[in-house]
Amino acid sequence: MTERIEPSLGRDFREQQSNPQAGADRPGMFAGASHFSMVNPQFQAATNIQNIQNNYHTWNTNDVFAIRKWLKAPDPSTNFVAACDKRTPGTGEWIFSHPQFVEWREATSGTLWIQGKVGSGKTFLSTAIIQELKADSASLCCYYYFDNRDNSQTKTNARGLLQSLLLQMATRSGGVHPALHGLYTKCTEGLMEPTTAELSATLEVVSKDLRPVYLVLDAMDECSEAFDVLKHLAHLKKNLCIAVTSRYMATDYDVSWYIHLDHTEYFHQDVAQYLEEKFRHRKLKPELLTEIVDQLREGAQGHSVGLTAK
Repeated sequence: MTERIEPSLGRDFREQQSNPQAGADRPGMFAGASHFSMVNPQFQAATNIQNIQNNYHTWNTNDVFAIRKWLKAPDPSTNFVAACDKRTPGTGEWIFSHPQFVEWREATSGTLWIQGKVGSGKTFLSTAIIQELKADSASLCCYYYFDNRDNSQTKTNARGLLQSLLLQMATRSGGVHPALHGLYTKCTEGLMEPTTAELSATLEVVSKDLRPVYLVLDAMDECSEAFDVLKHLAHLKKNLCIAVTSRYMATDYDVSWYIHLDHTEYFHQDVAQYLEEKFRHRKLKPELLTEIVDQLREGAQGHSVGLTAK
């Protein structure tokens, strides 16, 4: 386990009803903000995801829609749905009992790095993790798939990631986090584009109000600005539990937990499960099916077999 470094960027923003002038002597994220009301005038560190809504302003539907349109965030749900549809049921679930994953999930912050070569099932593994975390109503799971096959190329850079995470973390049905609305107002209510630095700083402010939050990032090796992304993650990992899958090991970025997929028994378990599902409806003698599965599993040796059920 490597030493954990907790860098800091930006400042925590809180306004208390009991002291409305707090912070008035210094410029902040909300400079120029106006025309808003509050569900609960106090900002509090949420100890449960159900309390997050208390830190969100209520806006009319048109305002929420305008902010979402202004962000122009890439949609990672298309990748998630595609992976769910192709994933063989049961594959990847071994990770839920893996000691490194268990430690990561029980922590309050830090990064789990999952490394494996092409075809080791990283995308299906991250999808299984997302499905597992999203089933827990007591926490918030955000995710992103880096995808160099995306024609817009927005799913390969740092800006696209920040836009998507802000959309996932800072907007709720009928509500927007005040830090995001402050940035929207600062950008002349959507007439100007925010800088990448502003997106990053706003995301850090938002992340401080969310507990617990898991962030799953798939295919870091397909990111064209991996160094910049890791720099942004370094500012967030003290607030979030982050899981990353990649063909490569982490460099210039300290992680707390590692899982290596190459040539492990877990990969072979998934291969066997995939092959059994593939041949399950064929009229083969059980002993012949077992022989075929064993030979194909041994022949895979870490190469891609898809792990998808047709």
